[in-house]
Formats: sequence, C-alpha cells, structure tokens
Amino acid sequence: MFGAFFDAKALQQAFSHDAYRIIEMNVDPRVGGGWNFAMRDQTTGVVLRSAARFVEIERPSRIVYLTRWFDGPLATAGEMRVTLEFAGIAGGTRLSLTHEFFPNGETRDHHARGWAASMDRLALLLEGALK
Repeated sequence: MFGAFFDAKALQQAFSHDAYRIIEMNVDPRVGGGWNFAMRDQTTGVVLRSAARFVEIERPSRIVYLTRWFDGPLATAGEMRVTLEFAGIAGGTRLSLTHEFFPNGETRDHHARGWAASMDRLALLLEGALK
C-alpha cells in the first residue's frame, strides 16, 4: 500500500470518483519532491489544481506532506498537512491518515468525504477489483 502513494497511475485511479476526475497527476517520490494534480469537478466541469511537497518519507511506514490548492475557494487557505502512517496487520495494512490545518469545518468535512471515497477506491485497486 505504501508504494501506491508514489504511483501516479494508482493515485489517479484512486482519487477519481463520482464527484471528481483526476485529469493530470505527476509524482516525484522523494523528500523535497511531491505531487501535483488537476481534477475536474464532475458536476460543474471546473478544474482545480493542487500540489504537495513531501517533508518526511520513512519507508515503509510513514509519509508526511504539505499540500495546497491553487484554484477555487481554497486557493487562499494556505498549506495543510497530511500524515499517512502504515502498519502491517494480519491480512494487510492499516492506514492511519491525519489531515490538518483546515480553514473551517466545511472544508474539513468536504475533504473527509473525498478521502473516504479515494481510500475505498485505493483498496479496490490494490485488491485487483478496480482496473
């Protein structure tokens, strides 16, 4: 599972769901590198761009990155921090995800729905149920 967060194709598939489609994804998997992507809102057609900068990578257990939006209502929100922690468990991997520094509760809740949909799709992809 850890490696999927450095795989542009896997991220594009996981982060594309009913509400949004990733139309561009680039990954530079090193501290100081990061990812950037563009996604299209499936309802409005609006394209939103975001980028992340990896500040910590401890293979295979932890990824920390700072992320920001360049378009839409969050363009002025500044950086948010995401921490991904991976732990082996019987039959798989447990992922703990912490996303911090939201400008308000509405933004937090919107991201929570997006993360839930994306992680469900990532699980399907890793199980081979999503092509």
